[in-house]
Amino acid sequence: MPKIIGATLGEHREKTRQALFDALSSLLREQSFESITMAQIARRAGVGRTAVYNHFEDKDSLLLALMSATTEQFTAILTEALQVIDDPLQQIRIYTRAQLELKHHYHLTEGVNLRRLTASQPTEKLREHAHIVEHILHHLLAAAQRKDQISVAPSPGIINLIHTCLAGQVMPKRRTDREKVILEVETFILRGLGANEEAVANVDPRVAELRFVFGDESETNLDSETLPDGDDNYATYLRCPINVVA
Repeated sequence: MPKIIGATLGEHREKTRQALFDALSSLLREQSFESITMAQIARRAGVGRTAVYNHFEDKDSLLLALMSATTEQFTAILTEALQVIDDPLQQIRIYTRAQLELKHHYHLTEGVNLRRLTASQPTEKLREHAHIVEHILHHLLAAAQRKDQISVAPSPGIINLIHTCLAGQVMPKRRTDREKVILEVETFILRGLGANEEAVANVDPRVAELRFVFGDESETNLDSETLPDGDDNYATYLRCPINVVA
């Protein structure tokens, strides 16, 4: 009889799904999606191979479910962060910071071609996760334009340009270096949107103090200059809810 993870069957199913998500995410950092097998995923997750098929018919379905789950979590973190302040221009800064600080955790490995990998799945599912965050950014841009804080109207092209800019950034491990990159990217985006120089230079203290962290906060020193050991190229603290450092 398979081992039950959790106090209830519902909890067991949720924990198993999360273990499968974690396993696929981990394997994607090591090898191509094409080379990953369901047996590998099961071993990495610590569950029986049959259990994988009880949740997902194939690895394409698992990948799409992973995209959906991570988008929901990212959106929850971003939405909570945006409640820190009601100024649209400062909220655009928060959006930028969330994307830069959290992208390594919530985005798939560089070079993963979702459309090719999931060709057997409906196209709408591939765009579903992107539409959610695009809608949030569109709303922020529209609000900033209504307040005459920016001169550029939101459009699919503008949103794509912003996301392209964010996707191309590598976040260093040292906090001071990270903050420099963030300010450079924010300045570039806000100037491109037509914000005046005074607004570009003004970072609200509540925004500057935002820290995106994940896991047990007691195990992480948020005032540390460098991150814990891990990926040498990226620096990401993740946690929901958002922590505003006093």
